[in-house]
Amino acid sequence: MNPIVITEAQEQAEYCGILGNALRIQIVWTLGDRELTVTEIAEDISASMQNTSQHLRLMKNKGILLSRRDGREIYYRIADSEYSRICPVISKNR
Repeated sequence: MNPIVITEAQEQAEYCGILGNALRIQIVWTLGDRELTVTEIAEDISASMQNTSQHLRLMKNKGILLSRRDGREIYYRIADSEYSRICPVISKNR
């Protein structure tokens, strides 16, 4: 098989693994094309701040999310709009 195809398949598998968690999918749905604070995200997905922060940190470290600090608040947004387009497509209810 073509080495480029193999590399792309490996990247896709890693991406799917990261998003293989219901809360992480909800985070992508919540963010969509907007930027929100950790508190806003946690409230929207009905999760604790600590749990939400852990998921956000992982997603940021893997390049799915970007963040910026404004005073005491940290805002998150999706790094690539492709992520927000793919997640609703694979959902039966969205």
